[in-house]
Amino acid sequence: MRASANKKLAGLRRYHAARPARTRLKLLEALDRMESGQTVVVGRESKWSKTTLAMEAGVNVNTVVRKLPGGQWVFPEINERFDQLKGKRSRSTTGSDPREEKIAELRSEVERLKDQKRLLALEVNRIGKQILQERERADRMAIYEQQNASLREEIRRIQGNGEIPLKAARKA
Repeated sequence: MRASANKKLAGLRRYHAARPARTRLKLLEALDRMESGQTVVVGRESKWSKTTLAMEAGVNVNTVVRKLPGGQWVFPEINERFDQLKGKRSRSTTGSDPREEKIAELRSEVERLKDQKRLLALEVNRIGKQILQERERADRMAIYEQQNASLREEIRRIQGNGEIPLKAARKA
């Protein structure tokens, strides 16, 4: 029985070790399809966003925008290529009219700010969860401290009444 559990665990570890590579491949293939306009999941005229990229790749959007504790992207090459293609796409759609260029530039800025706002909201959510966890931990610690104080008082009371001394109780 133990050997089969170890085999299952080893299989799970192998599977999960290869997941980032498979996810990266899915995202790169989705970027290629979006660039060529040959999307499979989303429509051809879908908005060029990381959410659309995630849907096309069949992954959660948090996979695309997730950052490591140090602040760098989990998939930096995907995000860089996405931003590069998005910029190239917006430049190619603008004509020679300066007003159209300005509109495209402002739309690009709005999209960038929306992405930044969403990322900040995710960060605020993460920090809020962390604060709640720390508060719960502090509450548990306060309860433990009260229990410890109560137990210390009980020990003092027992020792003071001449009941079984603590050292004798340990030996017994």
